[in-house]
Amino acid sequence: MLLSNQRDNLQTSGRSLRLLLVSSHRDPQFAQLTSREHFERRPYSTAAILYNLEKLGWETARAGLREGLNPFALARRIDAFQPDIIYTYGALNALVPLLIRRPLCRHRAFKVVHGWDDVYGEIWRDVYGRAAGWLMDRKERAIIRRSDAVVTLSLHNQQRGRAWGVESHFIPNGADVPEYDLSQTRLKLTGEFNIVYTGDQARWKRTAEACAAMRSLPTGIKLYLTGEHYPYLDEYASDNCIFLGFLPRHEQLCVMAQADALVVTADQECNAKIQEYLRFHKPIVAFDGRPTLFFTHERNALLTRDYAAAFRRLAADPALCRQLVENADRDLPVESWAEIAQRFDTFFRQMLQSD
Repeated sequence: MLLSNQRDNLQTSGRSLRLLLVSSHRDPQFAQLTSREHFERRPYSTAAILYNLEKLGWETARAGLREGLNPFALARRIDAFQPDIIYTYGALNALVPLLIRRPLCRHRAFKVVHGWDDVYGEIWRDVYGRAAGWLMDRKERAIIRRSDAVVTLSLHNQQRGRAWGVESHFIPNGADVPEYDLSQTRLKLTGEFNIVYTGDQARWKRTAEACAAMRSLPTGIKLYLTGEHYPYLDEYASDNCIFLGFLPRHEQLCVMAQADALVVTADQECNAKIQEYLRFHKPIVAFDGRPTLFFTHERNALLTRDYAAAFRRLAADPALCRQLVENADRDLPVESWAEIAQRFDTFFRQMLQSD
């Protein structure tokens, strides 16, 4: 009833709806930067969603890992900002707004919505060991079951949530049309057939499997990787496995534009890179696992656990490359981040009006 009354007051007073993002992001400036500044740094995911929500009339604010883990600091943030929606993203502090709402917050008229993409326990098990993974499995289930609502961009997680009695609202990743100028890049891909991987290369992303495959391929087939340096991959560096490191955004786009094919190695169907790859109209190779929930093998992507064979096949078959791209363009439309933000706006408003 309190939330419904507040909604009525908002409609009559004209006050903008307010969203507080509580994230596991570790950047000490996370809470201080504006939505535009965040978007300029990372024009995707939550940065793109909040930036575009502001264009739809929302006020937004952020709390990073340090503030989000401190219940008293977060309660002060909530009372000062008075959000209508608290959107939690990441597992570490996602339960805190739920735990402090009654005992610590004067402002309690908010809904806690969790943004769910990764399988948290799997990542923690890979990075920190079995015990940490076991604990995170249980925390993840508590987050999903206790949040007022869950938005997921993962069809796999949507299925998992149903097993726990929770129906997650599906909103996919978006991608804006890339803007780049190949005449202004210093990087030129030199292979006869160039494959590109972009983004995080942590072990759980399984990037090493694609890198190892390059050892059995001729040097004319080249794999270029952009993103933060991971020393465990250094052993794979060669004439046809080339690590470009972290690049400015324009340079990264120019590398992708020069690719003959793009590769997704994680056992996920919800990577933001998937929609971004689709914007470039290149054939895609993806891991044969959860990506089958999104792609159809040999129709709009090659799904494989043998990257060497998949790369060799595409390099030898231009007609297959064209077919995969044409089918992906038909089967897998990509929405802009403004359109994705509109989906969030609609969902949040429906939540607030339903109480």
